[in-house]
Amino acid sequence: MKSRLNLVAVGAFALALIGLLVFASNHDNVRRLQAGFLGLINPFLRSGSDVDRKVTAFRQGMKTVAQLDTEVKTLRADNGRLLAENQTLRGLEAENNQLRNALRYRERAKFQLMPARIIARDASTWYHTVTIDRGSAEYIAPDMPVLTEEGLVGKTTIVSEHASVVVLISDENCKVAANVEGTREQGIVRGERNSSNAIPTISLYFLSKQANLQPSTKVLTSGVGGVFPPGITIGLIKEFKMRELDGYATIVPAVDLTTLEDVFVVVSDTK
Repeated sequence: MKSRLNLVAVGAFALALIGLLVFASNHDNVRRLQAGFLGLINPFLRSGSDVDRKVTAFRQGMKTVAQLDTEVKTLRADNGRLLAENQTLRGLEAENNQLRNALRYRERAKFQLMPARIIARDASTWYHTVTIDRGSAEYIAPDMPVLTEEGLVGKTTIVSEHASVVVLISDENCKVAANVEGTREQGIVRGERNSSNAIPTISLYFLSKQANLQPSTKVLTSGVGGVFPPGITIGLIKEFKMRELDGYATIVPAVDLTTLEDVFVVVSDTK
């Protein structure tokens, strides 16, 4: 910067000197002297001009980089916001679809259904019980079937005025009379508690040893026992096995019991 100022000062002085000489005389020899002097200082003037242009260009370049950095940060922030909004919209769309499916199921169901939402879930009994926001004030009583549009969830047990505990079909204490679609096989579905944290196994017991049930065969409630109406989907056969006296089959539940949010309570077998 200092050298630049020196060059500018020299140029200014030279120009002032030339102007003074022009003002003082117009003779040819003086003009030749002026031209010669201008030729001498011309490289310095060019050098100063080049330095000035380079400094100006550098500053403009730095400004452009700063602007680009700001624009990149702004675009990244906008992109993150849009991704978050898109994720939220996807969640709302999925929830709306779920509610539409539930509403359609309720309209075509053969039962009188009371919608309910899960409001509590104990970590120690995650796969065994849930608490819903309906109770005796909403005509809920113990031993009422609980289901979704996909299939059977469990049954009510403890009922208060505005809340009820539901024991899930994955619990060993929830036993369901069932039959296998397309066959004459019948048995009892219940869960087996492996440990406090492990996902229980759902199995259909007391089958004949000759059942030889194929994977993906549907298992339905039979209606025996009076608690669960017939024809509700429980799940699909995963594997058939034989024991010494009978056969049994492991089942994949029709309802994902780990992600339950909304359910229906069957308050009457007919509408």
